[in-house]
Amino acid sequence: MRIKANLTTLLSCLIFATPALATENTYIAAESIPFAFEAPGQPQQLGPLWGVRSKGPAGTLLKVPADFRAPIHAHTADYRAIVIEGQWKHWVPETGEGQEVELLPGAYWTQRKDQMHADACVSETHCVILLINEDPYETYLAE
Repeated sequence: MRIKANLTTLLSCLIFATPALATENTYIAAESIPFAFEAPGQPQQLGPLWGVRSKGPAGTLLKVPADFRAPIHAHTADYRAIVIEGQWKHWVPETGEGQEVELLPGAYWTQRKDQMHADACVSETHCVILLINEDPYETYLAE
């Protein structure tokens, strides 16, 4: 039942988040998503669904192990995010914004570009997050 609920959440997100520019139908089975590690020595994996996030509009799955905590970082583009699996935390350390929000499957948030923030997978199982960006998107760490 949980897998069905997570799949339903993902499909709903794709229907409402994908620009109406499709010239053909696209299907990607979950086991065929080409996940790759984002950076050497880091556990987070990215699975592109549409577009190329470093070049413009894109939808990307982020998969991280349980108890993962990202260093404080920012991105070069605004993004929208939806939790697909696991329990996630997303907050802005400078203001505390988001610190108390429980982000379970189906939860949604937005993040402004160039604002330092933190993320963590706080569940006992891995987390999967759908990231949607419209502008070129790169990640950079706090100095």
